[in-house]
Amino acid sequence: MTRREFILAGLGLLGAAAAGGVYSYVHRPKFGELPSGDRLKRMQASPHYHGDHFENLVPVPVMSEDEGGHENRFVATWKFLFGDKKGLVPAHPLPTEKTNLLALPREQDAVVWLGHSSFFVQLGGCRILIDPVFSSYASPLWFINRAFAGSNVYTAEDFPEIDVLAMSHDHWDHLDYPTVMALKSRVHHVVCPLGVGAYFEQWGFAKDSIHEEDWDTEIKLSATLSVHILPSQHFSGRFLKQNPTLWCGMAFITPKRSLYYTGDGGYGAHFKVIG
Repeated sequence: MTRREFILAGLGLLGAAAAGGVYSYVHRPKFGELPSGDRLKRMQASPHYHGDHFENLVPVPVMSEDEGGHENRFVATWKFLFGDKKGLVPAHPLPTEKTNLLALPREQDAVVWLGHSSFFVQLGGCRILIDPVFSSYASPLWFINRAFAGSNVYTAEDFPEIDVLAMSHDHWDHLDYPTVMALKSRVHHVVCPLGVGAYFEQWGFAKDSIHEEDWDTEIKLSATLSVHILPSQHFSGRFLKQNPTLWCGMAFITPKRSLYYTGDGGYGAHFKVIG
């Protein structure tokens, strides 16, 4: 073997090893598997599913366009990952008042903000946990989307039994694998939009505990609690595929009180309709 052939062979082996490493990494459980089988057929029957993805009620571009009318997705992504972060990170840890959730009487209606889009709710005697993220970063890579110091003071051990784990969509800053797995033994029901149940089924949640529905659908969990899956203006995806699962807002209805969680996303006419 010549020196050139030896170098080329070495580079080929390194390339194959790198490709194998990437393949192995993106197939870790935290990425989840996309819906298939009967679940996919159910998604395809939705009026909001087009071709191979879901769409908003009103078309909304994910990225803005430059003056020439071209999408600058690459530039925006580059700035998000590697751009100047000056002024975007607090200089000091955020002040936090940590509530003793285990000491809250079940019959006491309450909403506790846990940071970002995570909420612990007690409503009509039911305990509801919305989009919990207790990890130190919300992305597949540790150096991206890190939590601000002082903003993630809760852990799974701080929570009582959870009647309903409500997930609005599959983005990393809302559906967090380590958090979900740490809470798993405490969760009785999972409520989510179409397709998102695939992650929970893969992660070992019982099928009969997963309730996933389309927009404008009511899920009756008990005689005193209904959850309405409602439209949201957003998008979804945990890796390269855009909008493979649905996103949503939710209304939690009890005999005495109702609570509306908008989900992630922008303003639209759906707010007036829901109201």
